Amino acid sequence: MRQSVIFLMILTLSGPLAVFAATLQNTDSQEYELQIQEPGWPYSNPFRIIAQAKVTICYQGCEMALLSTGQKVAVYPNDAVVINYSVMNVNRSVKGGW
Repeated sequence: MRQSVIFLMILTLSGPLAVFAATLQNTDSQEYELQIQEPGWPYSNPFRIIAQAKVTICYQGCEMALLSTGQKVAVYPNDAVVINYSVMNVNRSVKGGW
């Protein structure tokens, strides 16, 4: 009995932890090109979001740059970024932070 309880505790602790990510939503009727810079990475990644789309992105947080306007925003896990009329707005979550 004791061995099975210990085994269940180990199994529970070794399971995947909850993963949080930011969301990026494009409410405009055009697609946008972004550059995504994640912390700890020496390079940025290109990203394209199509019109009227919503995606999960930046699991560790990141800096997003909207290439058409040059606007940059810092994004933390659980934040919601909305592109509206070519402007990115970040809605911070209570649990944000790298």
